[in-house]
Amino acid sequence: MKFTNKLLAIVLLSTIISPLSNLSSFAQDRSEDRKVELNKISCREMLKMPGKDKELTLVFFHGLMVAKNNQMVIDRVVLREATDKITDYCIDNPNIMLMEAFDRYL
Repeated sequence: MKFTNKLLAIVLLSTIISPLSNLSSFAQDRSEDRKVELNKISCREMLKMPGKDKELTLVFFHGLMVAKNNQMVIDRVVLREATDKITDYCIDNPNIMLMEAFDRYL
């Protein structure tokens, strides 16, 4: 459980720090942009994200699913394969919610 908490803390910290690297976008932050409903992020939205944002989103969702499934061991090869399957599924089904794609392959 400690590993999962550390993993989630790292992912959340990365998610918080990432926008700070671009101060102009941080300065323009509006209150409606600060909250994200995870179950409403579509595959299309994830696929349109810039590289770093897409990467962080995928890492975050993997961490979320690991915690949800109470996993203590992560097989990096299986994780990489799941990411490829989720990405392919999203390409084929852009209107599906990203959470549904993760539920399907993890």
